[in-house]
Amino acid sequence: MRAPLLLRVAAFLAAVLVSRVAGAATARIWTSDSTGDFSAGEARGVAVTVDGELVLSRSLERVEGVGEAVLYDAVTAKGGDVYLATGEAGRILRISPAGKVETFATLAEKQVTAIALGADGAVFAGASPGGKVYRIEKGKPALFYDTKAQYVWALAFSGPSLYVATGLPGEIHRVDPSGSGRRIHASTEPHVRTLHAAAGGDVWAGTSGSGLVLKVDRAGNVTTVYDSSKTEVTAIASAADGRVWAAVSSSDATSVGEPVAAPPPTNPRPPRPAAATPDSGDDKEKKPEVTVSVGTPRLAPARPPARGAFSSEVVLFEKDEPPRAVWSSSEEMVFDLGDADSTSVLAGTGPKGRLYRISRDTSALERTLDEKQVSIVAGDALATNGASAFYRIRDGARTGEYVAPVKDTGRTSVFGAFRFEGDVPATSKLEVAFRSGESAAPDTTWSSWSDYRPAADSPRVSAPPGRYLQWKLRMSSPGTASPTVRRVEAAYRNRNAAPVIEAFFAMGPSEVFARSAGGGSNVFETTAPDEKGIFTSLDESKAEAPPRKLLRKGYRTLTWKTTDPDGDSVVSDLEFRPAGSARWIPLKSDVRDSFYSFDTSSLPDGEYVFRLKASDAESNPGEEKTATRESSPVLVDNTPPVIRRTAGSDNPLRFEVVDSASPVVEVEYSVNAKEWLPLVPEDGLADSRKETYSIPLKPEDRSGYLLVRATDAAHNVAAASFGGVDGKR
Repeated sequence: MRAPLLLRVAAFLAAVLVSRVAGAATARIWTSDSTGDFSAGEARGVAVTVDGELVLSRSLERVEGVGEAVLYDAVTAKGGDVYLATGEAGRILRISPAGKVETFATLAEKQVTAIALGADGAVFAGASPGGKVYRIEKGKPALFYDTKAQYVWALAFSGPSLYVATGLPGEIHRVDPSGSGRRIHASTEPHVRTLHAAAGGDVWAGTSGSGLVLKVDRAGNVTTVYDSSKTEVTAIASAADGRVWAAVSSSDATSVGEPVAAPPPTNPRPPRPAAATPDSGDDKEKKPEVTVSVGTPRLAPARPPARGAFSSEVVLFEKDEPPRAVWSSSEEMVFDLGDADSTSVLAGTGPKGRLYRISRDTSALERTLDEKQVSIVAGDALATNGASAFYRIRDGARTGEYVAPVKDTGRTSVFGAFRFEGDVPATSKLEVAFRSGESAAPDTTWSSWSDYRPAADSPRVSAPPGRYLQWKLRMSSPGTASPTVRRVEAAYRNRNAAPVIEAFFAMGPSEVFARSAGGGSNVFETTAPDEKGIFTSLDESKAEAPPRKLLRKGYRTLTWKTTDPDGDSVVSDLEFRPAGSARWIPLKSDVRDSFYSFDTSSLPDGEYVFRLKASDAESNPGEEKTATRESSPVLVDNTPPVIRRTAGSDNPLRFEVVDSASPVVEVEYSVNAKEWLPLVPEDGLADSRKETYSIPLKPEDRSGYLLVRATDAAHNVAAASFGGVDGKR
């Protein structure tokens, strides 16, 4: 029963609010409400509709007794019997509507690779290797046509004529009811892989090698209608209105010219012919160097293939429209297309065992099978390889389960409210269960699935904290009525993470930051209406200019960079201590900027260590986290150097500059208040706390007024004057 929307929304928001009260970090909502969202999960007995809803599928019943290693093709007769072409023993199975399995016929060849029904109900089968076509009546096969090729890949009736697609060489043959036939097309491709007789009499074909889609008209004229970017056309289907769907696929595992769905060899592959030399014969006689052996089909791997190993597209052909891809995947391969209607077609894929409903504009997951390769879609019958299995779709009571994809919440989270939107008929059931863990793929370290509970009675996610979350729904119905789920929401909140201090250091002596006097940020101003509309918009005001670096005597600046994984606001506290002391002394609290400048003149000269404490308490009251980081020792030096004249040094004048804490970096002199002239220490490099200098004065300057200025690395400046080289001041 569907609860009133307003009450359900209110209950959901209340549950989310509880999560917010428990901790101020923002609660997030994992929402699934579209075809794409739901199709990412696994649907067993549950279908995703093209409208983005979850509903029960028709029941899928596995038919026991199909033990063949390879299933190649199937066709459904008018009475409901399914004829199944198999490999390894050359058998054709007949499966009745009631599920009875019997051997209908056995061919001399090991592989029955194609099957079709004649208008009179006779079964026609293509055998490989050998390229022969048999007509089978009452279980007795009789040779009907010999293609002279190695492989028969597909059979299709258009009117009374049987069309045959072959491999090595890639050809299309047309055979009349008497068994007399001829080749109507010799392809440059090594294989013609699939055939389909469309309404109106045209026969469509697909090749392996370059992935060409061909069309054969009633007169036998063959045209290429599409050259795909894939290597093989694996299946073709059509609707009564003339729409044609073609599946084109590629696999990195295939050899050049080898069909994607073709089997790997059971016997050693014969060596390729040696490459032809320029004088080895007429070019017209050269043929593609391609080898294919028939054995078991290429099965889906036990683990998903590397991205790009398989790729597929479903291409739609409509009258007066160019072909266009309506579905694509870089991880799955389409093995067969089922019956098509005016709006959609079924597509069986591997290696994830999925059956999709593909329409002109969207696609939806029809169901997921445990076998990883849906190879055959024939009416209400499905067949798989890897392992082989045969299923019939039935009406009646239905039960299904949908498992959502794994949700990565970013890091360990606590879970809150659960809500769904949909309809549950009175006779149906909709139940939900949850599990969570810390590994990306569910394993034994995950929590067990919670017990199923009615979805309407599950206001919260019943799973322990974890980084990853899954939910699953179980639907059941005694008849045609089905629960419908349009939207599922699960709330979670990341556990609060501590801020991160990426950098913390002291700038050079006397370096400070100063901001411009421009307007502050986060101010919006209205702008005039657009010339083409009536609405006034909001534009953000001009951004504040970044701070400028200036020099201010006696000041030091601490600067840092902090981040918060949750996006919380970070407030910093600063402390200091003299080097060698264990006692921290507060410097500044509640700093919201990324730097702080202060006057060091109140501190005695010496080394100091500074500590930054970054906290997200403002965003997480009661659950705050902090991070701390200490600076390297910072020298505070506010004492200028001392300038001392060396005794007995009249010409040139010699003197020493001595600093108690910092190196002497610059010394200049001026005669009679003229411009300052730089001096180089006698050792050639100003890099020590004690340096000796000499001034070679001209004769006319010896009695002038001499001024010397010295600067240390802390920007402390000292000055001294000399009356002349005679020492008078």
